[in-house]
Amino acid sequence: MLEDELVYVLSTDLEIKHLFVVENINSFRFVQKLRSENLKPFVFSSDRLYSMVSESNRSPPDGFTKMFSSIPVLKQMYDALNRKKKRELTVVVNLLRKDLHSDIDYLQSEVYLNAKEMSKISDGILLFYGKCGYSSEEVQDDLQRLDCPVYFLRDDEKNIVDDCVSVALGGNEIYTKTMLLGNGRGAIYATPMWLSIMNETDYKSTESYQNAKKYLSNSMYSLLFKINNQKYKDNNFHRNASEFATLFDMEIINTDGTMDVATNSYVEAKTSIYEIMEY
Repeated sequence: MLEDELVYVLSTDLEIKHLFVVENINSFRFVQKLRSENLKPFVFSSDRLYSMVSESNRSPPDGFTKMFSSIPVLKQMYDALNRKKKRELTVVVNLLRKDLHSDIDYLQSEVYLNAKEMSKISDGILLFYGKCGYSSEEVQDDLQRLDCPVYFLRDDEKNIVDDCVSVALGGNEIYTKTMLLGNGRGAIYATPMWLSIMNETDYKSTESYQNAKKYLSNSMYSLLFKINNQKYKDNNFHRNASEFATLFDMEIINTDGTMDVATNSYVEAKTSIYEIMEY
């Protein structure tokens, strides 16, 4: 659901040395978006990915290390190169299915199992989910016991964001204020990824439409908050929002979005990982 935010933060990070994407049915569109931003991800199946990541970060053989250590000038050069290598960032992206949100327990199980697998090759993991991805105390405890630190998306008040809408709007406080604009009327919050299913198929024939129809048949749901962000690259977003609002007889309220939560959380996680490695 936060695919666009992730593409944005990766496209603005000039320190990335290697960018790997786990190949699965969810990765094709994501990789296309990365390439549209002139990024060159290495796409591999999970069974090959771990060997590729290890190879990209491999240290020189012990024999070379001993040789450098025995000669002061070479040791200084080796230490400088080693410090530089520690600052060479390798990012591995593992996308999970968007429809996991239909079953929160299953969603949280998949988040943990995938994080556990990724922790085997990672110095740190940033989860691009709100609390929906790990709200249970058991899952949170399990995540903290992994082999590397786990970081979460946080707003300016350092609170873990509630969900993807909070990320898109800029934090929990802004989310609450936006809700109040509805004056008690039920609302749906739309981002390009939230409406992306309308790009790909006859929406009325999908299970998502049937579920939405049941949910939105209640007349109290009469507002569609359209979260606009100039950094979104989906040219169909405006059309999709208009069609969705017409379909369910909803009034569109335009509101501004931001990439601040995604960007700041990514930078803070990366900085913390660098500090741990250098220590």
